[in-house]
Amino acid sequence: MKYSDPITQVIIVGLICFCCPGMFNALNGAGSYGLSPEDSDVGNKASTALSCMFAFSSLFAGALFNIFGHRVLLILGGLTYTLYVASYLTYYYIQSLAFVVVSSCLLGIGAGWLWTAQGAVMMGYPEEGEKGRFFSIFWTIFNCGGVIGNIIPLAIQWNDEKATGASTASYAAFMTLMTLGALGSIALLPTNKVFRKDGSPVVKVAYANPTGEFLAVIKLFADWRMLCLVPMFFSSNWFYTYQFNAVNAFNFSIRTRSMNSMFYWLAQIFGSILYGSFLDKKEWSRTTRARYGLILLAGVLAATYAGGFIFQSKIGPKGWVYDKHGVPVKDPASWVIYDLVNDTSKWIGPFFLYFMYGITDAMYQGFSYWVMGALTNDTNTAAKYAGFYKFVQNLGGILAPIVQTSTIGNGPSNGDNAINAHGQGMGELIICVVLIFAGVLGAVPVCWKAIKDTTVEEGEVSSEKTEIAYDDVKA
Repeated sequence: MKYSDPITQVIIVGLICFCCPGMFNALNGAGSYGLSPEDSDVGNKASTALSCMFAFSSLFAGALFNIFGHRVLLILGGLTYTLYVASYLTYYYIQSLAFVVVSSCLLGIGAGWLWTAQGAVMMGYPEEGEKGRFFSIFWTIFNCGGVIGNIIPLAIQWNDEKATGASTASYAAFMTLMTLGALGSIALLPTNKVFRKDGSPVVKVAYANPTGEFLAVIKLFADWRMLCLVPMFFSSNWFYTYQFNAVNAFNFSIRTRSMNSMFYWLAQIFGSILYGSFLDKKEWSRTTRARYGLILLAGVLAATYAGGFIFQSKIGPKGWVYDKHGVPVKDPASWVIYDLVNDTSKWIGPFFLYFMYGITDAMYQGFSYWVMGALTNDTNTAAKYAGFYKFVQNLGGILAPIVQTSTIGNGPSNGDNAINAHGQGMGELIICVVLIFAGVLGAVPVCWKAIKDTTVEEGEVSSEKTEIAYDDVKA
């Protein structure tokens, strides 16, 4: 394997994403970005700012890719991850919310740049028959970041059983890995120096100008198939706020949160492999696979969230107190904090629930991309679908924290929301579940009417599906 081989370059991109968004996923999955539960409002405000800028940046990053190339976007985008974690470390000492929000906006822009560059490499470098193999290699390396990243706070703070937030050493370790990942982009070769097995240069993916990119995505709102899929796209980032904060951050010690998060990302890998194999069964026609896949997805979602309602009935905000500034806040003492060592019997059930949340996430987003891949065989159209998906998805990411900090949420914000909170956060879960199953129902007419059997070989369909799946990532 030569350094100039496409597979070598994709492995390097995988390692970059392992260090940057992979570590981000580890910190995010642990809930409230490593902060204590009482500081959940900070994470929610940061998440809203990040999603706003991510949606905006994704629409126009393609033009920057054409001008500066993938290495510049990966370096600059990767460094915004370091800045983001630095803002949380700063908050740990001086509670600077402004720094957190500004760094969140910058990360939203940088994430759009990074994933545009990553998608261009993944779409342009492999040959037609190698796209599935390239993606599986990248996806495995990238998601290992979420798994291994959780070992950092787990190892550093294992003996600190009372800790509810990440330590300075944990934040410093994340920042170091993210910086190394961003600078590792220097190791990538320019596009014109990467060659395939037959000696031909790789294909550089060309994006339209900013106005063209934006209009191409907006026009999809006139496509009835995309409109039917809007609820699924919209909710595909919504449930992260509930799972990462309301479930993981608010109810477990930091070492337990890290353990939960590590297995959440492992579940993502297992779920995507198993469900992907189900959707690719050669014994069934494409139409049959679409219908069976949606039915299986609905069944697993129903079973998982039934357990979610049972767990939610035992948790949630039950009161409020005045903080040192005389402002009403949710009462941290009203929460049940489980520890994997001291409360093993009580922790094991919620642990399996959180593992299943990881499985359902992989299935839900995987099915979204499989459906889009089944609707077109044209790369340019598929890329537009992916842009539409990320745009709508991040709109959900903007609104979910607002619900969580409201009076019906699990993390009511300071003041009247904290005083008037009711339902122990059950309202937030209900909205989350309604949106998820609205997405399932919206996909029904697409699976039964729009997806057709064609004469395209299965391998070609899988390549197409993989080709657009490269944007399917958490910041």
